[in-house]
Amino acid sequence: MKPWLLLIWLAAFNLQAALPGDSVYQLDAPWQDSRGERLQLRELAGKKQLLGFIYTDCATACPVIVSNLQAVQKVLTPAQQAGLGFVLVSLTPGRDTPKVLRHFAEHRGLDEHWTLLSGTDDNVRELAMALNIQYLSQADGEISHSNAITVLDEQGRLLVQQVGLPEGAQGLAEQLSTP
Repeated sequence: MKPWLLLIWLAAFNLQAALPGDSVYQLDAPWQDSRGERLQLRELAGKKQLLGFIYTDCATACPVIVSNLQAVQKVLTPAQQAGLGFVLVSLTPGRDTPKVLRHFAEHRGLDEHWTLLSGTDDNVRELAMALNIQYLSQADGEISHSNAITVLDEQGRLLVQQVGLPEGAQGLAEQLSTP
């Protein structure tokens, strides 16, 4: 094995070993982003993440979740944005392919701070359960789901979870700046 490959492997192993037991980054499922690249949740470690569960063809709650997250991003300085990530997890991974996610991101004006993820149905269910997000597929193809915004700390532990922005975008932004 080449020395640099060994160093990368050891660094990845050490990162996982260093993660606390209550981190969602301990979940080992593979995901795919809007560029079609495979990743694991632990690759999000190192900065706080604002996370929402959506599906791209939703016409009701999901656009509100995305708009709320965009409102938070708008009140942050560029330096604050650099220390955060915004993650959208698809509740309909069979429909939300990387191409669909990429189109959605472009249409919504989501920038480089955003990661859109699709996984298997089991991956989505596992992450949703870990974060206490409930959802149920309806016969008409719609998804009834929790409309929560979840904030994870740098190590993937739950910091804040709330429905909407009861204290406005600035209120959530202020919670992000507390250690």
